[in-house]
This record gives sequence, structure tokens and C-alpha cells, in this order.
Amino acid sequence: MKRSNKQVPGSVESAKFYQSQYRGSTAEEYLIARGLGEGEEKFLPGYVGDSVMVGHEKYRNHLVLPYLRPAGGPHLVATIRFRCIRDECVKDPSGTYFFLSGQKEQHDSHGKYQSLPGDHPRLYNTEALIVSSPYIALSEGEFSSWAVELDGIPSVSTQGVSAWKDHFDRAFAGYEKVFLLGDGDEAGQKMNEKLASRLPNAVPVLIPDEEDPDSYRRIHGAGSIRQLLGLV
Repeated sequence: MKRSNKQVPGSVESAKFYQSQYRGSTAEEYLIARGLGEGEEKFLPGYVGDSVMVGHEKYRNHLVLPYLRPAGGPHLVATIRFRCIRDECVKDPSGTYFFLSGQKEQHDSHGKYQSLPGDHPRLYNTEALIVSSPYIALSEGEFSSWAVELDGIPSVSTQGVSAWKDHFDRAFAGYEKVFLLGDGDEAGQKMNEKLASRLPNAVPVLIPDEEDPDSYRRIHGAGSIRQLLGLV
């Protein structure tokens, strides 16, 4: 069966519409607090604010993450994903973001991330795959890609180890090193183990317990991921 990597209808329009609501929004505040604000010009995030496109009502107060294609026109969007940033899910009763105090966000009643109906797992930040580099980083989650890219390292992320597809392997075949940056938990360890068994050029990297590339860079500062990978 021929695999499909087609654009999800309406993705470009949705991405542009929600980008117009990003400036001054709680989504901008959230990304700045995570230490990722400087990545907004590259990754073009959006926010589902007061104005909502028909069918997207359940995504209100969500950050919008467009999956940009590296070819086919400026900022062509293959799909978008929604990331919950509702106050009751990301802040404690004092109004402090959970991640700033080392706590996990509370998305118990619904998923943290949601994709458009009918979409399928994709790699995020595929623009990194056309950068001339002997190495690339592979992590779990869009924010991890942002953090690694902000340290000047080409970085792609997967939507989770269970979302990995066989045809993804071929995208990493030509590199000298593929740094595997699974989160510092059991799921991250499983990701590193699974992908190391599939990619002969893989280099698993140990992230401290309960951290991920995003939190690691926020805690240890700009350039810390380059140091972790021995690229200084």
C-alpha cells in the first residue's frame, strides 16, 4: 500500500488564522516561560483564542503547533497540532506554572496534545532533515525539538515512540550520528532503546531523571545541550 503524507485540508488557513491571535496571548506567555519564546519566528506557533474556526471549538485555549514543510512554498503547513495550556491544567493554585516548580501538568480529564481528525503520526520539524550536517538530534515532543534547535543543532521529534513508523527510518540513513534524546523517564528510555535497535548510526544520550531537552536547557542555560552532546 502506498503511504500518504498529504496535507490535511484547511491546515494552512488554520495556522495563519491562529498565528494572528498569538501575540500577547497566554500561548506567548507560556512559551516565554518555558524558555522557548525566541523560537516563535522559526516555528510560527498560534493560539486558539476568542475567535475559533468552525469545528475547533474544543481546542479553545490551546497552543497551535504547525507542522511546516521545508519545500513547496514559504511556510507550507502539512498539519497542525493543538497543545492544551488552560490555566487549570498548567498552573498551580498560586498561578505558578507547574513546570517551574518541577511538577507535572494536570491533563487528567483530556489529552495534552490533540491532532486533527483523520491525521496520522508525523515527524516534526522536517526542515532539519535538509540542513547540511553530519549529525541530527531526534527527540520526543515538539518542545524538545525547539530547545535543541535553539542550541544550533538540527533536530526532529516524534509524537511518541508508539507513533514511530517504519518509513521514518530512511530519513536518518545518511547521518554519521543520530543523537537520541529520549526524556529522562521510563518512556524516554524505551524510545532510546527502540530507535537504537532500528538506526545503526544512533547515539543514545542520557537525560537526567525527570528532565527532557526542553527543561534541561531551561535549567542549565543556552548551550547546555551542545555540551551534553559533546559539540562545543
